[in-house]
Amino acid sequence: MTTIIDAIKMCDENIIKYQEESKKIKEVINKQPKFVIINASNDEGNARYIKGKIKAGEKAGLIVEVITFEDNCNNDEVLNIIKKCNEDKTPVILQLPTFKHLDTEGLMKAIDYDVDADGFAREWIGEVNLGNDKKIAPATPKGVISLLEYYNVEMEGKLALVIGRSNHVGKPLVNMLINRGATTICANSKTKNLENLVRQADIVISCVGSQNLIAAEDIKEDAIVIGVGFTYVNGKQILDFDVDQIVNLDKAKYVSNRINCTGKSTINSLIDNVIELYKINFNIK
Repeated sequence: MTTIIDAIKMCDENIIKYQEESKKIKEVINKQPKFVIINASNDEGNARYIKGKIKAGEKAGLIVEVITFEDNCNNDEVLNIIKKCNEDKTPVILQLPTFKHLDTEGLMKAIDYDVDADGFAREWIGEVNLGNDKKIAPATPKGVISLLEYYNVEMEGKLALVIGRSNHVGKPLVNMLINRGATTICANSKTKNLENLVRQADIVISCVGSQNLIAAEDIKEDAIVIGVGFTYVNGKQILDFDVDQIVNLDKAKYVSNRINCTGKSTINSLIDNVIELYKINFNIK
């Protein structure tokens, strides 16, 4: 029987843990811990994601401050906020995408690694590559791994196929799977005969954003199928595969839901990163 992976229970259990951690942090720093989201964009998707981050952060006992810029903003204005967070040791993210006229890469690099809640800094990526991903890691791959661990998915010795090679998702996810003993293949949307790799893989994680990239009939018996990449079709969020088709074939052991899954686990991991940054910066056990 194919089980649909849902992140809600895991996230709710983690939030209770984060509430206790937030209380400890408050006792040490003598104020409620804060998390800053910089939104330099009018992207509709950003607004939805930020809403979810505010809700999760506040439930975890954090103050979530959203600083929104208009389309006439400049790099220096955004940079000033980043510098203030660096100085105050306040965890911060720059919500992506940003306005096209901004130097997004430069602004991201300006965020000190010890306040980088997204886990994108080269120091954290380097730690992931060295096998040290238990504390801070890019939020989306960290969320995927947390789901696999929550559902007791055995990764050691398994053939894992990651489709996608982005610096923030695909590449770190490959290394995080390797860290757990998986034999990992990194493919992408241009990989020839991708279906042959899918047929062999025990774990398939697609991070592309291409409708019907993976055909249900190609899924191996008892495989784990996780969707990170998605696109919108007629206002509906569509994964890189059809969840219903995979469930109906009843070959896969687990398949991720279209909603209430990797998006929620990503936000949950972001909150985890915020908590860990405070513990690191203020030497909290």
